[in-house]
Amino acid sequence: MESKRKYHIIIGSKTYFDMSLPEFREEDKVDTFLDLVKLSDFSRQNQRKFEEHAKTLIIKNDNYHGIVEAAHDRLGALIEDLTTDDAEIYVHNPPRILMKYLENKQKLSLIELDAKSEKYEIKRNVDMFVNQIEDISLHIIGQHLVIKGISKSLWYLTNIKRDKPYVIMLYGNSSLGKTELVREIAKSFFSGKYLEKHLSMFKNNNYSDYFFGNMPNRRSLGFDLMERESNLIFFDELDKCPEYFYSAFYTLFDNSEFKDTTYDVDVSGVVIVLTSNYQTKEEMQERLGLPIFYRIDKFLHFDDFSCDTIYQIVQSEISRRKSEFEDKLTVDEVYAAVSPVILTSGENARTIKYKIQQVIEELLFKDIQRKLDGAK
Repeated sequence: MESKRKYHIIIGSKTYFDMSLPEFREEDKVDTFLDLVKLSDFSRQNQRKFEEHAKTLIIKNDNYHGIVEAAHDRLGALIEDLTTDDAEIYVHNPPRILMKYLENKQKLSLIELDAKSEKYEIKRNVDMFVNQIEDISLHIIGQHLVIKGISKSLWYLTNIKRDKPYVIMLYGNSSLGKTELVREIAKSFFSGKYLEKHLSMFKNNNYSDYFFGNMPNRRSLGFDLMERESNLIFFDELDKCPEYFYSAFYTLFDNSEFKDTTYDVDVSGVVIVLTSNYQTKEEMQERLGLPIFYRIDKFLHFDDFSCDTIYQIVQSEISRRKSEFEDKLTVDEVYAAVSPVILTSGENARTIKYKIQQVIEELLFKDIQRKLDGAK
């Protein structure tokens, strides 16, 4: 019987890939792709015949970044050069060009090929839903309309099966709880796991390789989506992202499959949360353009903190930090010193935390200051 290579395609996170590998015995010789590439290159440079062909080969997704760009065009042939005719080969998140190569080989009955993919699910425990929302609302102070709106979205998502991504825009001034809300949603509905990208870091067209996957030996959006750990994606500060990259979002928001130059990624049922500092929907339409605007399913505006909300956050932050200073100061002392510097409007979480920090430092330093003054 003719020997055939057996390819096992495993699509998903690094954890899922590692868990999907068989339990190898100590005596099993298991090779990794990059190690063999280095050995092969060394043999060629020294004009030696390569003889370290793998019987069992593991190809992790970040291995594709360890070879030159030109080698990606012949990735399938390169794997064959490195393995025996009957090798078992475990491939993590193959690029499109490799997947096509293997599918063609399978059609010709030249290899055996199987594939498995990680299943992503939002937590669908209907009986626990109210408790999950209550947990979220405890951490997001003063945004009652946001909590009500996100509750409707999450209830919808826990009761249906959706093919396309569901896109939520959180907008308003900075430091009002947008990022914290994403973290709480992740904690309650996605086991604390989510893919996070800060779009303000992608400041110019030089980052197009990331969004469009033009460089197969570099990390890209498709690569990151393919190895995500859950179906929650967080894109922070969309308003800081250059318009040049919007076409990548058209594709991602509107289809069950995301395609860049290198990868095909199943994004069915993905929940995408965007944040921005836009103040109104009208401003958003003008700045983002209608093609992006109409691909967003839910808009939730974060209000500036009211006087009552500011009071609650001050109390909460001082209590949260109590363990830092409780052997030197009381909560009442800190609150009394903080109150005069806290405004009744215009504060946000960042300014409140900063002022509390300065007050705690000032109070703790008083005794030292008196000694320093007395020494003069």
